[in-house]
Amino acid sequence: MRKFLMLFCALTISLNLFGQGGMWLPVLIENHIKDMQKGGFKLSAEEVYSVNKACMKDAVVLFGGGCTGEIVSDKGLLLTNHHCGRGEIVSHSTLEHDYLTEGFWAKSLSQEIPCKGLNVKILDRMIELPGDEEERKKAVEKYKNTLEGVFEFTVEKLYAGNLWYLFVYKSFNDVRLVGAPPSAVGNFGGDTDNWMWPRHGGDFSIFRIYADKNNNPTTGYSKDNVPYKPKHHFKISLKGVEKDDFTMVFGFPGTTEEYLPAVAVKAYKDQNYPARIFCRQTRMELMSEAINADRQVRLKYTSIYAGAENAKKKWEGSVLGLNRFDVVKQKIHAENALKSDSEVKNILSEYEKIYSEKYKFIMADAYFYESVYQTAQFKIGEKAFALSQIDTETSPQAVVNKAQEILKKTLSFFSARDSALERKIFTALYKIYSDSCAEFMPKNLKEICSANALKTAEDFVNYYYKNSVLSDSTRLKNIVAKYVYLEKNAKKFEKNISDFVELIKNDVGIKYYLEPLRVYLQQIMPEINAFESQTEKLDKDYQGLLMKLSPETIKFPDANSTLRFTFGKVDSYIPRDGVIYNYYTTLDGVIEKDNPKIYDYNVPEKLKKLYQSKDYGRYADKDGKIHVCFIATNHTTGGNSGSPVVNANGELIGINFDRCWEGTMSDIMYNKEICRNISVDIRYVLFLIEKLGGADNLIKEMEIVN
Repeated sequence: MRKFLMLFCALTISLNLFGQGGMWLPVLIENHIKDMQKGGFKLSAEEVYSVNKACMKDAVVLFGGGCTGEIVSDKGLLLTNHHCGRGEIVSHSTLEHDYLTEGFWAKSLSQEIPCKGLNVKILDRMIELPGDEEERKKAVEKYKNTLEGVFEFTVEKLYAGNLWYLFVYKSFNDVRLVGAPPSAVGNFGGDTDNWMWPRHGGDFSIFRIYADKNNNPTTGYSKDNVPYKPKHHFKISLKGVEKDDFTMVFGFPGTTEEYLPAVAVKAYKDQNYPARIFCRQTRMELMSEAINADRQVRLKYTSIYAGAENAKKKWEGSVLGLNRFDVVKQKIHAENALKSDSEVKNILSEYEKIYSEKYKFIMADAYFYESVYQTAQFKIGEKAFALSQIDTETSPQAVVNKAQEILKKTLSFFSARDSALERKIFTALYKIYSDSCAEFMPKNLKEICSANALKTAEDFVNYYYKNSVLSDSTRLKNIVAKYVYLEKNAKKFEKNISDFVELIKNDVGIKYYLEPLRVYLQQIMPEINAFESQTEKLDKDYQGLLMKLSPETIKFPDANSTLRFTFGKVDSYIPRDGVIYNYYTTLDGVIEKDNPKIYDYNVPEKLKKLYQSKDYGRYADKDGKIHVCFIATNHTTGGNSGSPVVNANGELIGINFDRCWEGTMSDIMYNKEICRNISVDIRYVLFLIEKLGGADNLIKEMEIVN
């Protein structure tokens, strides 16, 4: 036991040293403020988190449920990432006013655009709750009844359920779009540069929170609502950053898994991630070839390709980092020392047993989602399946209307895809699934293959296209037209519909959708649910044991989209032998990457003119250049997009938007050598607002300090 305590303390102390990572609960900032101040931080704990006084946490918002934002004026002006606001920017764009391509800048409150359905939440307080479920429910009801104001409450478990907190929010539903740079600036580099350093994206957008006349949240837009007056807003610094400067990120990180046992990390690194990467790489190579050959395909598939690449690149980076630092070996070494405690030994044995028993189901789950589920034919089958479920007991007109409604949605999906490309993807992914998940191949599909001598994936795909009415949009449209129409003769109408439903039910395209899904739901998903239930209990026992044995040094709870702060320092890094990355990028790099032929690198003419004339105003660094992005050792993850990055004085110096590819393993194990968060320099943001957007009104509204 003594050996375990010494090892665990050593591991945790190394994590608590300045700049070594961690996503800490703001309510417990007193435990970390001295370390932060040693690193240069000049504020008190109460200036970061307080219930009774205005503080930094009052200027940080949960934006849209999946990002973070920060309030930068006393009129509720809000900054977040461009990619966090992209959905709203796109929804308000038209051919006449293409805000995504051209940018948008409201020059007055009257020009700000209401965003229906967009919500932001501001944390009012965190309250620790009892561990007992009944006592916890009573405590929550007590707080709901005693807290005065318009609040929203959520109960969250931490340390896998060993600790519970009530999170009390103010929830605002009138949020308006104020500004956004052109996509060629806000999303500069696109998915090619995603997860990578060096970066040159001006990844920001601007919104405003509105409240009622009493400064309380409203249920939605009203012309009578007024800009929200926050308890606190961030001052903005023009000083920039230097190497080793203190930095702090405040935000709502999504998910981390820092306490996985070695067997789980090994499963991710050697099996699960590689399988998913292989499936996505196969699909992406086919898409890339078609995108480069046909402009129409490019328009249809750019977003689909980007979605596939985003996770793939992250998984690749995670595998790279986990291998480079031999994380599995580190975990095993630590666990071997822990095994002197019998409870720990039993828990680790249970982990090994469960992963061994459920391995094939874990892999089947991955292959199903990354192969069969990703084919257009599965999606078409999913939509068309509803045709076989039409309620024939309703009126004839209702039957026809429903069929036409389903047909319209299905045909819309056809038009959004390229048939030749999807046939190639279908063949490749079906082969992967049939090769990798032979045990879970549906009986009906096996029978079809056997009865028709279909020996290869190509054989099955050819059979599908020859026999399925779902293989072609015209074919499907014609078959619906043949059977589903208003017929004066009731008996003939009923027979037509009956024949149609029977035809659809027995179509090989419907079977391709329905049978793998049935196998997944009946054979794979129950085992995955059991696996998750078992590991959830083990996680609680394991983390609870660590808390019991060494409560004063237990690390931060895994991220779960609750407010956290992390602190570190501005720093360069070495991604591989012989390569050293600087800690900042400049506008020079944007111009160097300029390529009008590539959408993601087509620098706007106005920005190029500003660069040529060096019309930088007060936003240039002391080196005379516009600094675009910088990196630091802050421990971030998904959900931290849009988070404020502040300096030692608590002043805004950047907006967090990504991580370096080589350090994406930080969701499993943070390492100070390689893990870096990427932020857009706030001076670049201000430069773009004033010089590119001409929105002086917004600059004047912010509190800018030198």
